[in-house]
Amino acid sequence: MRAFYLGLLLLLLLGSCQRLGAPATPGDATENRRDNRPASPDFTLPTATDTTLTLRRLRGSYVLLDFRAPGCAECAAQNANLRKIYGQFSSRGLVMVSVWNAADPAAWRAALSAESLPWAQVLDQSGEVSRAYGVKQPPTAVLLDPRGYELARNLRGTDLGQEISVHIPLD
Repeated sequence: MRAFYLGLLLLLLLGSCQRLGAPATPGDATENRRDNRPASPDFTLPTATDTTLTLRRLRGSYVLLDFRAPGCAECAAQNANLRKIYGQFSSRGLVMVSVWNAADPAAWRAALSAESLPWAQVLDQSGEVSRAYGVKQPPTAVLLDPRGYELARNLRGTDLGQEISVHIPLD
């Protein structure tokens, strides 16, 4: 009888362990993945075209939130890669939104004019949205799935493009 219980215990222990060579579950490979965590609260912010953009209206699409600030050299250095990503994925369903943390709307408008980015640009004048998303300093990218769940954050360069291509294949 004792052997029976020892065998049962061994089966239970082995059954709860991951098999050798078995694929890791999503999110194990990198701390940047945020699978199945709900997005931060919805927001409505003013756009550069004097309208407003509401995040929940973008549900159904993958959304890349690009948190940035006027005068941020590192943000500007990301522009070439973001333009490439926009060119590759916008026709496949990726919506990009740059969320500018700027207390001065005039500085924001000057930065918009200088950088001339083709996707949606919104002003987070109070910094409330940036704080809600846990952005400590720009640039910070946050990738959301069509349900509004966070898939990844803080990826840059080719890592960002590769993460997006996992969810939106380039064919």
